Amino acid sequence: MKKFKFLLIFFSFLISAAVFFFYSRFSAPQKNAPEERYVISLNFQKEQVVQDLVQRGYLKDPKIFNFILIAKGWHKKIQPGAYKISKSMNAYQLAKKLSEGPYQKWVVIPPGKRKEQVALILQKTLEWPYSLARNFANIAEEGYLYPDTYLINTDVDPVQIFQKFKANFNEKFDQKIQQDLLAQNIRNDTAIKIASLIERESGGDEDKPVIAGIIWNRLLKGMRLEIDATVQYAIASSKLKVQSLNLLEDFNFWEPLPSNTVRKVDSPYNTYLYKGLPPGPICSPSLDSIKAVVYPAKTDDLYYLHSPDKKIHTAKTLKEHQENIKKFLNF
Repeated sequence: MKKFKFLLIFFSFLISAAVFFFYSRFSAPQKNAPEERYVISLNFQKEQVVQDLVQRGYLKDPKIFNFILIAKGWHKKIQPGAYKISKSMNAYQLAKKLSEGPYQKWVVIPPGKRKEQVALILQKTLEWPYSLARNFANIAEEGYLYPDTYLINTDVDPVQIFQKFKANFNEKFDQKIQQDLLAQNIRNDTAIKIASLIERESGGDEDKPVIAGIIWNRLLKGMRLEIDATVQYAIASSKLKVQSLNLLEDFNFWEPLPSNTVRKVDSPYNTYLYKGLPPGPICSPSLDSIKAVVYPAKTDDLYYLHSPDKKIHTAKTLKEHQENIKKFLNF
């Protein structure tokens, strides 16, 4: 009987010790702590996030935390973005909070997108109804949605997002650039128009100053720019007038142009038909494209093309350009 009591006391002690140990590792690191902003990067690994939570004092035991995630089916629900968490949350509360999704999501805007494309990126990332995407496309200014990676509140409205993009543009389009444009008697809006053309026409950042130099040469000589991207923009704009934004998931905003098409599209954006610059930008350019306008390469060339490997080939005369077409494009 004494042996039985001893074993009972011993096992009770082990169970109590185990419960105490589990609770101590499960409980919050602090009793009273404010909410703090915690950001999970775009290319995160869950193991790294858990380790970071431990190192920064939000979590005591990664094994218990991972057990909760798996048991509740939350292990695949953690997303990149910003969360509001506290060191007064226990392991369960923290796991639940992270599984519910971020209050700010990462939104990646690549260079060379027109505003409708940006609207669709926002719609998909922020899980907007298409009415909000249409609203954004209506109020946004083409060319001024600075391409970058943003953390955006999930409950923010289209006007606020456009203001955020425009503020970032104004920050990058700094005083030095504006002063150098002024010194060359170039208007800011002219620079953005040209930069948008360069963005769509370039094969890489290294050839942007070359394209800028050629565009300036053609403008100064009164030649038509004859840039395919402006025709692509005109064609897509015409189609967008009759298509709802929610039907554009597979829409090709920059479809390749057959050679016999470029002069048939009657639009002020068609630089094959009309001299000078188009009425407005055709996309949002990167900072490299903007700088190329301000600091173009010095060249006498008037023509360029890209071979399939995206390498640029320039020419001074139409004859040389036609030879390049035959040589590099097999026409």
